[in-house]
Amino acid sequence: MKKDSGTTIRNCLKKISGIINKTASKSQIARNRSIYAIAEKIKKLGMQDLPEQMIYTQDLAGEAMEKVSYYMDLALRTFQKYRGSMLEDGQRANFIFALSETYETLGNYRAALTNYGIVLDIATGLRDQSMQGQTQYRIARIFSERGDWQKAKDLLEGAIVALEGVGNYSESALAQIELGKIAYRKGDYLAAQDIFQAALETSERISDIRSRAAISNHLGIIRRMVGEYDLAYKHFQEALIEFQSIQEFRGTAESLNNLGQTHLRRGNLQQAFNYFEKAQELCQEIGYFPLVAFVHLNKAEFYTQVGDYPMAANTCGRALEFLVRLKNPVGIAKTNMLFGRIFWKAGDTKTAEEFYHESIRLYEEFNILLGLANCYQEFARMLRDTGKDTEADEFNLKAETIFKKLHVKKWTDDNKKKAEEIEDSVKHGSDQKALAKAGAEHACAN
Repeated sequence: MKKDSGTTIRNCLKKISGIINKTASKSQIARNRSIYAIAEKIKKLGMQDLPEQMIYTQDLAGEAMEKVSYYMDLALRTFQKYRGSMLEDGQRANFIFALSETYETLGNYRAALTNYGIVLDIATGLRDQSMQGQTQYRIARIFSERGDWQKAKDLLEGAIVALEGVGNYSESALAQIELGKIAYRKGDYLAAQDIFQAALETSERISDIRSRAAISNHLGIIRRMVGEYDLAYKHFQEALIEFQSIQEFRGTAESLNNLGQTHLRRGNLQQAFNYFEKAQELCQEIGYFPLVAFVHLNKAEFYTQVGDYPMAANTCGRALEFLVRLKNPVGIAKTNMLFGRIFWKAGDTKTAEEFYHESIRLYEEFNILLGLANCYQEFARMLRDTGKDTEADEFNLKAETIFKKLHVKKWTDDNKKKAEEIEDSVKHGSDQKALAKAGAEHACAN
């Protein structure tokens, strides 16, 4: 039975590799950074004849993506039924953790949560604080994406305690950053900035460029949210440079996408499109599926702004194709909302209304409150635009009720002052790194 189950798992993973390699990119980035490069982790469990790498290429929408998900599920079920019982708990946790991360990266949050839960149970039984903290952090960021912020916050606070207790400061900094994201999504910018300051101190303690770059990205998002686009652009550019310096390709892709969104908000349409193209190309090389889909949504928004509604709808449809296969409810709800906007601007308000209602239904079903409130507000604007003022008032009231429930706050002068202090800290950290690097280079030269 051991041999048969091991063969099944290997065959499943090889089939995944084969599907991907049919149209595989040969770039070094794709070979080194693919989301399917879990083979190395699995080989540590003794499955030595797994393929060396699993490579993602230009477009895995459609049947190929479904096959990948099918074989991942089959490999996991076989492992849990047979091989899992033959391994030590620590090895079993590592295998399931690796597949859980892959599910999460694919955007299949339901499968990721189920399997992270298994890992957390094992880690708790083993009293493995590092694994507990890492798993709590990953579960929390899924809850955060779904808008379940209180659960996410509780998990993150527990993760930070566990990770710092065993000296895992790099993961602790990432958990702190996730807490900051929750705060600014609620509009509590002062709290977000305080959290980012703590995260910055943690990252500086261990000279973690990745965390500092991530903080710059999120400070940029705050600035963009309040309309301060010059400062937002500055932060995203700094993050891009730092991510590129350490070859952190996911962070690089996110920074490129953020720069594109900032140009789009400022009306610099050609620059926006160029950045979206660069982000999409990199995402496709590294297999960052969810961001590929959201870049498509940003490009659809670009086409909407320039009045090319057929192209906007087509691009939005490509995003939806990805997101449905990824089983990503947040993305599907957002896509329906964007379809509503496209048809509204194109003058087909009846179809637009259908899409808005579907978006609202999904946001309600998955309890994604901030997305729901934003959808209510946008739908209300369309209703008012078509003379349905009473209905518009009702949806605006629903939105305001949610914002109050989430304690969403306004941007104030205090926020602005605090933001400047945090930005100075980030810049000081970057300057210190530059000085240290220059000193090291001088020493080597002499």
